[in-house]
Amino acid sequence: MMRLSILTLLLALSTEAFQCNTLSNGVRCTPLSSSMLYTKSSSEDPSPLADDRRSFLSRSAAGIAGFVSSATTFSSFAVAADEPAAASEEESFASIAARASKLSSDAGEKAAAETITNGSGDTRTAYDFELPVAGKSVPFGELIRQEVDEEGRKKCKVILVSNMKEDDPVARKDIPEFITLASKYGRNGEFAVILSPTDQGYYEPDTSQLIRFKLQSEYGYGINPSHILTDKADLLGKRAMPFWRWMQSNCRTPAGLGRVEGNFEKFLIDGRTGRPLRRYPRKYKPTNMQNDIEAILAGRPLPPAGANFLEEWRQAAVEAEANTYRFQKGLNYYD
Repeated sequence: MMRLSILTLLLALSTEAFQCNTLSNGVRCTPLSSSMLYTKSSSEDPSPLADDRRSFLSRSAAGIAGFVSSATTFSSFAVAADEPAAASEEESFASIAARASKLSSDAGEKAAAETITNGSGDTRTAYDFELPVAGKSVPFGELIRQEVDEEGRKKCKVILVSNMKEDDPVARKDIPEFITLASKYGRNGEFAVILSPTDQGYYEPDTSQLIRFKLQSEYGYGINPSHILTDKADLLGKRAMPFWRWMQSNCRTPAGLGRVEGNFEKFLIDGRTGRPLRRYPRKYKPTNMQNDIEAILAGRPLPPAGANFLEEWRQAAVEAEANTYRFQKGLNYYD
């Protein structure tokens, strides 16, 4: 760009020089033709005007030559000066890019290392609670038969928890699938299913003992040690089981709702940490959770939720307004 400017200036100066005589000689400006530049006057008369023209042309040629030489030197200097500047600019950009990449990497590692807690800062885990079974309060770790080896590694890695209603039509679909998952992943004690019946949501006429008997006789639920059934318990209100109150608060729906909206809402708990990781709506099939279960078993992050995950939650929200098995104040009971 600088070279082009210099050449343009030179051209302008040379054109002006050839078109005008110096005013100091008192000569008017007149265009100079090529014959005047390169041939003598036909009269061969060395008039003062001719001498002035020849003298002016000589001086102009010498001046232009010197100016071109200076300009060339200046141009070379400018180009040489530009090269370190360009190199410095490239180095500066490279340095900025490297620093930005490092900051991004550090931020990602920091975010991955942070522990996710709910807004209230509740640091409790499932192992801080007890659940009622056969009229007794059983610690969570004992209920799932958790074992810890010499290196501190826990044997049971995944716990699937769901509230239930034995006479709910969804039970006919979900309970067999709970058993299928337990048979597939719970053979070595790495997976467990916990079901909690409740009177809330719709009246459950049977006692805890009768529900236990029905599930075992009709489905075979309870034969495998990984099949766990708690006593009937409240999930909402002042008398809500502390375990369920904690889990709903720490694992909310995609809409941010804490309380359960219907029967068979499902929760996946990481057995290593005792923290709930993902929550599923009422009609979400347990067998669709296999990828999530396998990820937790392998110690990997949860994969993205299935394509029907959000749609099932939207459907659950609609049912929570009118479905017979919804959880609502005044329907059956809870304060």
